[in-house]
Amino acid sequence: MPQSRRQFFAGLAVSLTLPFSRSLLPTTAQARSRGKSRAQLPKWAYGKNSVADDAMLMFRGNGAHTFYGTGPIPETAPAIAWKFRTARVESRLRGERIVWAGTGWTGTAVKLGNYVFVGSVGGYVYAFDAHGGRLIWKLKGRGMFKGSLCLYENRLYIGNTDNLLRCIDAETGRMLWRHDTGNDLDSSPCVINDRLYVAGENGYVRCLHPRTGELIWKRFVGGIGPGTKLGSNGSETSPAIADGELYTATYDGYLFCIDTEDGKVKWKANTYDDTDASAVIWDDYVYACAEELASYVYCFERKTGKELWRYAGNTKGYWSTPAVAKGRLHVGGQDGAMHTIDAKSGAPLWTFKTGDAIWSSPAVIDGKVLFGSRDHHFYCLDAASGKLVWKVKLDGRIISSPCIIDGKIWIGTATGYFYCLTTEGRATDQTQKP
Repeated sequence: MPQSRRQFFAGLAVSLTLPFSRSLLPTTAQARSRGKSRAQLPKWAYGKNSVADDAMLMFRGNGAHTFYGTGPIPETAPAIAWKFRTARVESRLRGERIVWAGTGWTGTAVKLGNYVFVGSVGGYVYAFDAHGGRLIWKLKGRGMFKGSLCLYENRLYIGNTDNLLRCIDAETGRMLWRHDTGNDLDSSPCVINDRLYVAGENGYVRCLHPRTGELIWKRFVGGIGPGTKLGSNGSETSPAIADGELYTATYDGYLFCIDTEDGKVKWKANTYDDTDASAVIWDDYVYACAEELASYVYCFERKTGKELWRYAGNTKGYWSTPAVAKGRLHVGGQDGAMHTIDAKSGAPLWTFKTGDAIWSSPAVIDGKVLFGSRDHHFYCLDAASGKLVWKVKLDGRIISSPCIIDGKIWIGTATGYFYCLTTEGRATDQTQKP
């Protein structure tokens, strides 16, 4: 049976109060870079944005959430080039032992030059040699790194369940500054026009200076009132940004359009239930999808927030952020299916059923849809027809989203391993050392 997001976060909220989270408290030495080498990153060449066409610098690659990576995507299943077992932490919930490991629901790796960086719910941010899997450095936090990293001017930004947004030197793993948001940070930050934006479970969207962490503005969007559940509050979405407008959604079922300059709300639209999947901007439209109490994919008019259509092909809710390419919208459902919809009309085009819920946000590259499922498989489908091209079985549930550059795929599981899949090279297996 697929686990509902409310069950998942109810357990997570309780576990975060238990001893394992306290055991992650770092000493001064532990908080520094743990590796014995440094990444030799190229000089920053992407201007004032974490946006590139040859690298993956943040969740979904650009502010609109419409860059998915680069090919070529193989026609046959890739092999495991390398895998790394990340740190594991334990807690007890209602007398039962729980192990937390691997990449979290909102966690996607970023890649620049010869290096790939990823956060882990085991409490570390890791830097790897992207092609060989050698650990370059690791940084320990005081809780889970569940979200995606953002890379800007060779600095990394990431939130944590210890309430802190961290800025890290991507070459050395040294923390440069931190900003306390007051509650969990599942939201993945992004940098657009030299401003860093992030949402959070305390109900605020923030705009910060990326070099100093100084607060420029913050806007309360709610989602923390009576009846909200611990571990799933405020805004967990990663902000979508285009044309001076920021879109974020909340626990209490609203999608906000906010002016990026001053943080003023331009409009808000009702999604009718907790909306954790991030918004996607395409043409004159913005898309959002809610969870099981209002299980729809919504299309809104960007100018006014008017609802244009809703898709009702899945009754169990969405945790996957949609992908839009060539007029098609692809999104995974709690029902275990990948749904493809006409992006302008909302008409259903095809569905593909996997063996369990899909929390992973799909990537669309070379006419193929790539995503992970909780059934332990990573899938590649034909985007036009929905037919299976290939699938690869990994060691456990896949709830995070892929980072794909030059046809190589970096993806983690919720049971501890972080993988590189490719048609090149031999498999190597590395074990996390305490």
